[in-house]
Amino acid sequence: VLDFLQFNFSYGILHYTSIHASTVGKFNPDPSMRYTKFWAFNRLKLSFENLFDIGIGESIVYSGRGIELAYLTPFAFYKFIEHSLQDRDNGNLYLDLQTSFISNLELQATFFLDENILFNWGELNKYINKTGYQVGAFWYQPFSISNLSLILEYTKIRPFVYSHKNFKNTYTAWEVILGHPNGPNSDEIFTKAAYNFNDWIRMTFNYRYIRRGENVYDAEGGLIKNVGGDVFVPYGPASASEEAPFLDGIRIDNNIFEAGLRIEPVRDYIFDFVFNYNIENNLTESYRKYLSYAFVRFTLEY
Repeated sequence: VLDFLQFNFSYGILHYTSIHASTVGKFNPDPSMRYTKFWAFNRLKLSFENLFDIGIGESIVYSGRGIELAYLTPFAFYKFIEHSLQDRDNGNLYLDLQTSFISNLELQATFFLDENILFNWGELNKYINKTGYQVGAFWYQPFSISNLSLILEYTKIRPFVYSHKNFKNTYTAWEVILGHPNGPNSDEIFTKAAYNFNDWIRMTFNYRYIRRGENVYDAEGGLIKNVGGDVFVPYGPASASEEAPFLDGIRIDNNIFEAGLRIEPVRDYIFDFVFNYNIENNLTESYRKYLSYAFVRFTLEY
């Protein structure tokens, strides 16, 4: 949750959004170590009816000062502004696409570029190329089965994505990543099936297969090897080289199964019943963990 100012503009196929928000960093028991950080975001979307939407966006995370007037400009390229302000901030670039030209089938793709503008196309394994992407499909009424929908997504996030040389400028709010929750040095296959029995009962089944590479620490918690698996540990501490192999470090796989039932007995009064089962397999240290939980949630929409 962020406090924000937002500006929207639409004309024909053009849709433009500009947001300037404030949040805080990691909580520290020492009040003098707490700080405010800011997040600025611009996005231009082109909508071609019954064909596709394509968008390009950018964002900046900055801290250590009050609101930067230059980033309040709704029509500006933040990367140029960042350089003019002595290159202190964390800039990101987005590209996204969503199709609508196939009946009952939507395809989507998102590309995320953290800071570097890919100057090293021939050396994409370097730590400086902090990139992530997601591709997916949403299929409604597959095989002509009414009220059924299927989702399939693949997400890959390279090492050191969302991190920054200044830990206060990580792509986070309240220690929570503003991007994909799996964090850097990970990938995920996500599938979901949903079936509507009627207007007020819906059942869902999700399966996620997540791979990630975590940093290596000793028994006392000291960092031995930094593989880019922690958003709060940027390149530098215990980094072996400029190479950042994907899924390096302590390799952990998760198989997560989830079943859910949503009931809306009265309009806008929604009950969710969810059961989750997680199998965590530590391939490096050869052990497994099993976790299961269930919860009930009530939502009042208005």
